[in-house]
Amino acid sequence: MIGAIDIGGTKTITAVLSESGEIIISKQFPTVSNNWQEHFKITADHFRECAGDHIDSLAGVGINVPGMTDHNRGILIYAPHQNWRNVPVREYFREALSIDNIKVENDVNSCAIGEMVFGGGGTDFIWITISTGNGGAIVANSELIRGVNHCAGEFGHLKVEYENPRRCSCGQWGCLESQSSGTAIKAIFHEKLACDNELLKLVKETEKENPEFKRDAYGLGILAEGGSDTALEIFRTAGKYLGRAISYGLNISNPERVYLGGGVSKALQLMLPEIYKEIEKNTVPEAKTVEILETKLGYNAALLGAGALILIN
Repeated sequence: MIGAIDIGGTKTITAVLSESGEIIISKQFPTVSNNWQEHFKITADHFRECAGDHIDSLAGVGINVPGMTDHNRGILIYAPHQNWRNVPVREYFREALSIDNIKVENDVNSCAIGEMVFGGGGTDFIWITISTGNGGAIVANSELIRGVNHCAGEFGHLKVEYENPRRCSCGQWGCLESQSSGTAIKAIFHEKLACDNELLKLVKETEKENPEFKRDAYGLGILAEGGSDTALEIFRTAGKYLGRAISYGLNISNPERVYLGGGVSKALQLMLPEIYKEIEKNTVPEAKTVEILETKLGYNAALLGAGALILIN
Protein backbone atom coordinates (compact mmCIF):
# COMPACT_ATOMS: atom_id res chain seq x y z
CA MET A 1 0.00 0.00 0.00
CA ILE A 2 0.99 3.62 -0.62
CA GLY A 3 0.41 6.85 1.27
CA ALA A 4 -0.64 9.95 -0.68
CA ILE A 5 -1.01 13.57 0.40
CA ASP A 6 -2.29 16.22 -1.99
CA ILE A 7 -1.82 19.73 -0.58
CA GLY A 8 -3.77 22.08 -2.82
CA GLY A 9 -4.47 25.78 -2.85
CA THR A 10 -7.83 25.46 -1.11
CA LYS A 11 -8.10 21.83 0.00
CA THR A 12 -5.86 18.98 1.14
CA ILE A 13 -6.51 15.25 0.79
CA THR A 14 -4.73 12.44 2.63
CA ALA A 15 -5.18 8.85 1.52
CA VAL A 16 -3.99 5.28 1.47
CA LEU A 17 -3.91 3.72 -2.02
CA SER A 18 -3.36 0.27 -3.43
CA GLU A 19 -0.51 -0.14 -5.88
CA SER A 20 -3.09 -0.29 -8.69
CA GLY A 21 -4.39 3.16 -7.78
CA GLU A 22 -7.49 2.18 -5.81
CA ILE A 23 -8.30 4.66 -3.03
CA ILE A 24 -8.67 2.53 0.10
CA ILE A 25 -9.41 5.40 2.48
CA SER A 26 -9.17 9.17 2.18
CA LYS A 27 -9.87 12.35 4.10
CA GLN A 28 -10.34 15.91 2.80
CA PHE A 29 -10.04 19.18 4.72
CA PRO A 30 -9.33 22.88 4.02
CA THR A 31 -5.78 24.10 3.40
CA VAL A 32 -4.59 26.60 6.03
CA SER A 33 -2.85 28.98 3.67
CA ASN A 34 -1.48 31.58 6.06
CA ASN A 35 0.82 29.23 8.01
CA TRP A 36 2.55 26.17 6.52
CA GLN A 37 3.70 24.85 9.93
CA GLU A 38 0.14 24.86 11.26
CA HIS A 39 -1.20 23.26 8.11
CA PHE A 40 1.48 20.57 7.97
CA LYS A 41 0.73 19.61 11.59
CA ILE A 42 -2.98 19.31 10.77
CA THR A 43 -2.12 17.31 7.64
CA ALA A 44 0.16 14.91 9.50
CA ASP A 45 -2.52 14.36 12.16
CA HIS A 46 -5.16 13.66 9.53
CA PHE A 47 -2.84 11.33 7.62
CA ARG A 48 -2.06 9.26 10.73
CA GLU A 49 -5.78 9.05 11.50
CA CYS A 50 -6.54 8.14 7.88
CA ALA A 51 -3.80 5.49 7.63
CA GLY A 52 -4.53 3.96 11.02
CA ASP A 53 -3.07 0.47 11.36
CA HIS A 54 -1.85 0.58 7.74
CA ILE A 55 0.81 3.21 8.48
CA ASP A 56 3.58 0.76 9.38
CA SER A 57 3.10 -1.27 6.18
CA LEU A 58 3.15 1.64 3.71
CA ALA A 59 5.79 1.50 0.97
CA GLY A 60 6.15 5.27 1.30
CA VAL A 61 4.24 8.53 1.11
CA GLY A 62 4.06 10.79 -1.95
CA ILE A 63 3.29 14.44 -1.29
CA ASN A 64 2.10 17.09 -3.73
CA VAL A 65 2.64 20.76 -3.03
CA PRO A 66 1.12 23.72 -4.93
CA GLY A 67 4.19 25.42 -6.31
CA MET A 68 7.72 25.23 -7.63
CA THR A 69 9.45 22.23 -6.07
CA ASP A 70 12.95 20.79 -5.79
CA HIS A 71 11.99 17.12 -5.76
CA ASN A 72 15.59 15.98 -5.17
CA ARG A 73 15.79 17.84 -1.86
CA GLY A 74 12.10 17.57 -1.04
CA ILE A 75 11.72 21.34 -0.73
CA LEU A 76 8.83 23.56 -1.78
CA ILE A 77 10.64 26.53 -3.32
CA TYR A 78 7.66 28.84 -3.72
CA ALA A 79 3.87 28.50 -3.59
CA PRO A 80 2.51 31.80 -4.96
CA HIS A 81 -1.08 31.54 -3.73
CA GLN A 82 0.05 30.75 -0.16
CA ASN A 83 3.27 32.78 -0.30
CA TRP A 84 5.15 29.81 1.18
CA ARG A 85 8.89 29.85 0.46
CA ASN A 86 11.70 27.32 0.98
CA VAL A 87 9.58 24.88 2.96
CA PRO A 88 11.35 21.63 4.01
CA VAL A 89 8.44 19.35 3.16
CA ARG A 90 10.24 15.99 3.13
CA GLU A 91 12.15 16.72 6.33
CA TYR A 92 9.00 17.77 8.15
CA PHE A 93 6.92 14.74 7.20
CA ARG A 94 9.73 12.26 7.71
CA GLU A 95 9.86 13.38 11.33
CA ALA A 96 6.11 13.87 11.78
CA LEU A 97 5.13 10.47 10.32
CA SER A 98 8.26 8.46 11.19
CA ILE A 99 8.39 7.29 7.57
CA ASP A 100 11.69 7.53 5.68
CA ASN A 101 10.46 7.07 2.08
CA ILE A 102 8.84 10.47 1.48
CA LYS A 103 8.74 11.89 -2.06
CA VAL A 104 7.74 15.48 -2.81
CA GLU A 105 6.65 16.93 -6.14
CA ASN A 106 4.85 19.87 -7.70
CA ASP A 107 1.16 18.97 -7.94
CA VAL A 108 0.86 19.23 -11.72
CA ASN A 109 4.07 17.26 -12.28
CA SER A 110 2.48 14.58 -10.09
CA CYS A 111 -0.63 14.65 -12.28
CA ALA A 112 1.54 13.91 -15.31
CA ILE A 113 3.30 11.07 -13.47
CA GLY A 114 -0.10 9.73 -12.39
CA GLU A 115 -1.24 9.84 -16.01
CA MET A 116 1.75 7.69 -16.98
CA VAL A 117 1.19 5.18 -14.16
CA PHE A 118 -2.60 5.02 -13.72
CA GLY A 119 -4.16 6.98 -16.61
CA GLY A 120 -4.08 7.17 -20.38
CA GLY A 121 -0.32 6.81 -20.52
CA GLY A 122 1.87 7.80 -23.42
CA THR A 123 5.55 8.56 -23.91
CA ASP A 124 5.20 12.15 -25.14
CA PHE A 125 2.45 14.38 -23.79
CA ILE A 126 1.58 17.69 -22.15
CA TRP A 127 -0.56 17.88 -19.00
CA ILE A 128 -2.43 21.12 -18.21
CA THR A 129 -4.59 21.84 -15.18
CA ILE A 130 -7.49 24.28 -15.53
CA SER A 131 -8.49 25.05 -11.96
CA THR A 132 -7.72 27.85 -9.50
CA GLY A 133 -4.71 28.47 -11.74
CA ASN A 134 -3.20 26.85 -14.83
CA GLY A 135 -0.38 24.44 -14.13
CA GLY A 136 1.47 22.41 -16.72
CA ALA A 137 3.89 19.55 -17.19
CA ILE A 138 5.78 18.10 -20.16
CA VAL A 139 6.64 14.41 -20.61
CA ALA A 140 9.12 13.51 -23.37
CA ASN A 141 10.34 9.97 -24.04
CA SER A 142 8.55 8.86 -20.84
CA GLU A 143 10.56 11.35 -18.76
CA LEU A 144 9.14 14.33 -16.90
CA ILE A 145 10.94 17.51 -17.98
CA ARG A 146 11.69 19.53 -14.84
CA GLY A 147 14.22 22.14 -16.00
CA VAL A 148 17.42 23.35 -14.38
CA ASN A 149 15.54 25.50 -11.84
CA HIS A 150 12.50 23.20 -11.46
CA CYS A 151 10.05 25.40 -13.39
CA ALA A 152 9.60 23.61 -16.73
CA GLY A 153 6.03 23.38 -17.99
CA GLU A 154 4.78 26.70 -16.59
CA PHE A 155 1.98 26.96 -19.14
CA GLY A 156 0.00 29.21 -16.83
CA HIS A 157 2.47 32.02 -17.38
CA LEU A 158 2.74 31.88 -21.15
CA LYS A 159 1.55 35.19 -22.58
CA VAL A 160 -1.64 34.69 -24.58
CA GLU A 161 -3.13 38.23 -24.68
CA TYR A 162 -1.40 41.52 -25.39
CA GLU A 163 -4.11 43.94 -26.55
CA ASN A 164 -6.47 43.65 -23.54
CA PRO A 165 -4.50 41.68 -20.96
CA ARG A 166 -5.71 40.88 -17.47
CA ARG A 167 -3.33 41.09 -14.53
CA CYS A 168 -1.99 37.74 -13.33
CA SER A 169 -1.25 36.73 -9.74
CA CYS A 170 2.43 36.51 -10.76
CA GLY A 171 2.43 40.29 -11.37
CA GLN A 172 2.58 40.07 -15.16
CA TRP A 173 -0.21 40.76 -17.65
CA GLY A 174 -1.93 38.51 -20.19
CA CYS A 175 -0.76 35.16 -18.80
CA LEU A 176 -2.89 32.10 -19.56
CA GLU A 177 -3.73 31.91 -15.84
CA SER A 178 -5.19 35.42 -15.89
CA GLN A 179 -7.27 34.70 -19.01
CA SER A 180 -8.34 31.04 -18.89
CA SER A 181 -8.14 29.57 -15.38
CA GLY A 182 -11.18 28.75 -13.27
CA THR A 183 -10.46 31.91 -11.27
CA ALA A 184 -10.30 34.05 -14.43
CA ILE A 185 -13.49 32.53 -15.87
CA LYS A 186 -15.30 33.22 -12.58
CA ALA A 187 -14.07 36.84 -12.58
CA ILE A 188 -15.23 37.37 -16.18
CA PHE A 189 -18.59 35.77 -15.29
CA HIS A 190 -19.07 38.29 -12.47
CA GLU A 191 -18.06 41.18 -14.71
CA LYS A 192 -20.68 40.09 -17.26
CA LEU A 193 -23.31 39.82 -14.54
CA ALA A 194 -22.74 43.48 -13.69
CA CYS A 195 -23.65 44.64 -17.21
CA ASP A 196 -25.70 41.87 -18.82
CA ASN A 197 -29.28 41.96 -17.50
CA GLU A 198 -30.32 38.89 -19.48
CA LEU A 199 -27.51 36.82 -17.96
CA LEU A 200 -28.33 38.12 -14.46
CA LYS A 201 -31.98 37.18 -14.92
CA LEU A 202 -30.99 33.69 -16.07
CA VAL A 203 -28.70 33.25 -13.06
CA LYS A 204 -31.41 34.30 -10.61
CA GLU A 205 -33.90 31.92 -12.21
CA THR A 206 -31.33 29.11 -12.05
CA GLU A 207 -30.61 29.85 -8.38
CA LYS A 208 -34.34 29.57 -7.57
CA GLU A 209 -34.56 26.20 -9.31
CA ASN A 210 -31.24 24.95 -7.95
CA PRO A 211 -30.17 26.31 -4.52
CA GLU A 212 -26.80 24.55 -4.97
CA PHE A 213 -25.96 26.67 -8.03
CA LYS A 214 -22.82 28.79 -7.62
CA ARG A 215 -21.67 31.80 -9.59
CA ASP A 216 -18.35 30.22 -10.54
CA ALA A 217 -16.83 28.49 -13.56
CA TYR A 218 -18.76 25.29 -12.86
CA GLY A 219 -22.02 27.21 -12.64
CA LEU A 220 -21.19 29.05 -15.85
CA GLY A 221 -20.71 25.67 -17.52
CA ILE A 222 -24.25 24.70 -16.53
CA LEU A 223 -25.55 27.88 -18.15
CA ALA A 224 -23.48 27.28 -21.28
CA GLU A 225 -24.76 23.72 -21.65
CA GLY A 226 -28.26 25.17 -21.26
CA GLY A 227 -27.66 27.41 -24.27
CA SER A 228 -26.70 30.78 -22.76
CA ASP A 229 -24.94 32.74 -25.51
CA THR A 230 -22.95 34.83 -23.02
CA ALA A 231 -21.78 31.76 -21.09
CA LEU A 232 -20.84 29.99 -24.32
CA GLU A 233 -18.87 33.03 -25.48
CA ILE A 234 -16.88 33.13 -22.21
CA PHE A 235 -15.88 29.50 -22.68
CA ARG A 236 -15.08 30.02 -26.35
CA THR A 237 -12.75 32.87 -25.40
CA ALA A 238 -11.15 30.73 -22.68
CA GLY A 239 -10.66 28.00 -25.28
CA LYS A 240 -8.98 30.45 -27.64
CA TYR A 241 -6.41 31.41 -25.01
CA LEU A 242 -5.90 27.80 -23.97
CA GLY A 243 -5.38 26.85 -27.61
CA ARG A 244 -2.70 29.53 -27.99
CA ALA A 245 -0.80 28.22 -24.98
CA ILE A 246 -1.12 24.63 -26.18
CA SER A 247 0.12 25.58 -29.66
CA TYR A 248 3.32 26.98 -28.13
CA GLY A 249 3.85 23.66 -26.34
CA LEU A 250 3.19 21.67 -29.50
CA ASN A 251 5.82 23.63 -31.41
CA ILE A 252 8.35 23.09 -28.64
CA SER A 253 7.85 19.43 -27.68
CA ASN A 254 5.72 17.87 -30.48
CA PRO A 255 3.70 15.57 -28.18
CA GLU A 256 1.26 12.86 -29.16
CA ARG A 257 -1.41 14.02 -26.69
CA VAL A 258 -2.47 16.87 -24.44
CA TYR A 259 -4.25 15.86 -21.23
CA LEU A 260 -6.43 18.43 -19.48
CA GLY A 261 -7.37 18.14 -15.82
CA GLY A 262 -8.88 20.28 -13.09
CA GLY A 263 -12.51 21.25 -12.56
CA VAL A 264 -12.83 23.42 -15.68
CA SER A 265 -11.66 20.57 -17.91
CA LYS A 266 -15.24 19.26 -17.56
CA ALA A 267 -16.14 22.07 -19.98
CA LEU A 268 -13.61 20.81 -22.56
CA GLN A 269 -16.22 20.21 -25.25
CA LEU A 270 -17.29 23.87 -25.01
CA MET A 271 -13.70 25.02 -25.55
CA LEU A 272 -12.42 22.39 -27.96
CA PRO A 273 -13.41 24.06 -31.28
CA GLU A 274 -11.51 27.22 -30.37
CA ILE A 275 -8.55 25.23 -29.07
CA TYR A 276 -8.21 23.47 -32.42
CA LYS A 277 -8.62 26.76 -34.32
CA GLU A 278 -5.63 28.22 -32.45
CA ILE A 279 -3.60 25.07 -33.00
CA GLU A 280 -4.35 25.29 -36.72
CA LYS A 281 -3.28 28.96 -36.85
CA ASN A 282 -0.18 28.82 -34.66
CA THR A 283 1.37 25.35 -34.91
CA VAL A 284 3.81 24.04 -37.50
CA PRO A 285 2.15 21.36 -39.72
CA GLU A 286 4.23 18.47 -38.37
CA ALA A 287 3.07 19.16 -34.77
CA LYS A 288 -0.65 19.62 -35.44
CA THR A 289 -1.55 15.94 -35.23
CA VAL A 290 -2.37 15.80 -31.54
CA GLU A 291 -5.18 14.46 -29.36
CA ILE A 292 -6.70 16.83 -26.80
CA LEU A 293 -8.17 14.68 -24.03
CA GLU A 294 -9.71 15.13 -20.61
CA THR A 295 -7.76 13.06 -18.10
CA LYS A 296 -9.36 9.77 -17.09
CA LEU A 297 -8.07 10.27 -13.54
CA GLY A 298 -10.83 12.79 -12.82
CA TYR A 299 -11.14 14.64 -9.53
CA ASN A 300 -8.41 12.54 -7.90
CA ALA A 301 -5.73 13.08 -10.56
CA ALA A 302 -3.35 14.90 -8.22
CA LEU A 303 -3.93 12.47 -5.35
CA LEU A 304 -3.25 9.47 -7.59
CA GLY A 305 -0.20 11.30 -8.91
CA ALA A 306 1.12 11.68 -5.37
CA GLY A 307 0.80 7.94 -4.87
CA ALA A 308 2.46 7.26 -8.22
CA LEU A 309 5.59 9.03 -6.98
CA ILE A 310 6.30 5.99 -4.81
CA LEU A 311 6.01 3.60 -7.76
CA ILE A 312 8.56 5.28 -10.05
CA ASN A 313 12.33 5.49 -9.69
